[in-house]
Amino acid sequence: MNKNEIIANIHIAHTQFWKTASHLPNVHKSANDKWSVAQNVEHINISLSRVSNYLALSKSIIESNFGLSLRASISNEELIENYYKAMGNGIKAPPAFIPKANSEIKISMLITEGENSLKDCIFNLEKWGEEDLDKYNCPHPVFGKITAREILYFTIFHVQHHHKTIANHTDASQ
Repeated sequence: MNKNEIIANIHIAHTQFWKTASHLPNVHKSANDKWSVAQNVEHINISLSRVSNYLALSKSIIESNFGLSLRASISNEELIENYYKAMGNGIKAPPAFIPKANSEIKISMLITEGENSLKDCIFNLEKWGEEDLDKYNCPHPVFGKITAREILYFTIFHVQHHHKTIANHTDASQ
């Protein structure tokens, strides 16, 4: 995917996720030891905010902290395959990405937070050149250092994965 396709996909995937979350009942109810819908939304918001913050950094800070990539970016399909392998090995969200169990927060507030992070993320991404996406490393809690393009592929896949999760959560909690 090129940068414009990535932007479109990030926007569409997050918008669909939040739309679904906003229409679900019992958003603070957990089922089968899984996160509630609200916790899934908060987790996605945390992840999106982290990507946005990374994209806002100067390239010199990114280079000094995370380095330049010494390889070509892998495809979106390969990244997804690698993630499923990692899931099969029992990976879990690191503590910094685990949502709080706060039943006081309205889902609409969480969605608004996410929408603001999405705007910031896209604004920050717009400043990147196409070639920069393959040049700079980005830290990922499962994969280690990956390219900026790969973190964006992951961002799309990640929200789609949690979208499926909340749709299944609704079936299990009724």
